[in-house]
Amino acid sequence: MIIWRWPIILVLALLTGCGFQLRGAGLAESQLNIAVTNGLSIPSPAYADFLRALERGAARSSSNQEGAENVTLRIQGFALEIEDGAVDAQVRVVEKVARVIVEVAALDAQGEALAAPWIIDVSQGFRTDRTQLLGSFGQQTQVEETLYQTVTNRILRSLDALARMQAGDGQNRASASSGPDAG
Repeated sequence: MIIWRWPIILVLALLTGCGFQLRGAGLAESQLNIAVTNGLSIPSPAYADFLRALERGAARSSSNQEGAENVTLRIQGFALEIEDGAVDAQVRVVEKVARVIVEVAALDAQGEALAAPWIIDVSQGFRTDRTQLLGSFGQQTQVEETLYQTVTNRILRSLDALARMQAGDGQNRASASSGPDAG
C-alpha cells in the first residue's frame, strides 16, 4: 500500500511545483500593443483606479515591436460594489463582499470587433472591524486593488488567447493559399 502512495505524492509534488512557473507564461511574448479607451459616460474614482491598474498591466505585456498587432480595449461597463454581509448593531466584526464587474470589447486597428464583448465578474469576501475604521478602509482598498489586478490579468490572458487564435487563423490561410493546389 505504501509503495503506491509514493508515486502519487511525487506526481502531485511535481505538478504543484510547475504550476508556479507556468503562471503568467506567454504574456511576455505577446505580440500586442494595447490601448485602452473609455466607453463610459461618467467615470468614477474606482473606475480611474481600475484604469491605472489596467494600463500598468497592458504596458507590462505590450511588446512595442514592429509587426505587433494593435488592439484597442473599450471598457463598456464598470461597477464596483461593496456589499455588507451579516450586519448587527451589536457585532463589531462585519463581513463584506467586494465585487468588480467589467464589460470589455477588443477592437482591431480598423475599429472592428475581434470578438463579442465579454463580461468579467470577480468578487472577494473580507471582514472589517467597526472599531478600527482606518485599518478597515486600508483593508478594503487592498481588496479592491487585488480585484483590479485579477480582472486585468483575465483581460490580458483573453487578449493573448485572441491574438494566438488570430495568428493561427492567419497561418492556416497562408498555408492553404500556398498548398499543393496553388502551384
